[in-house]
Amino acid sequence: MDLQARKLVFIEEYVRLADEKIVLKLEKLLRSEKEKAIKLGLSPLTQKELDSMIEESESDIQKGNVLTHQAVKQTVLNWRTSKK
Repeated sequence: MDLQARKLVFIEEYVRLADEKIVLKLEKLLRSEKEKAIKLGLSPLTQKELDSMIEESESDIQKGNVLTHQAVKQTVLNWRTSKK
């Protein structure tokens, strides 16, 4: 059975669950495993990568390629309201 078929079988079983304790445990497990997967995908920057990012940032500042705090807040607010 391939992954897609297994997921569908799991979903069917999940939908039929009547025990809230089992649902809570499955939700907790899913969150935990997703967090682990995210952490595994992260890796620390090398000193060279960090230095390069700092140089790029300083160059952007010198060129005036910056946003004010208020502009960033407004951009986020616009993004959040457009998602609704």
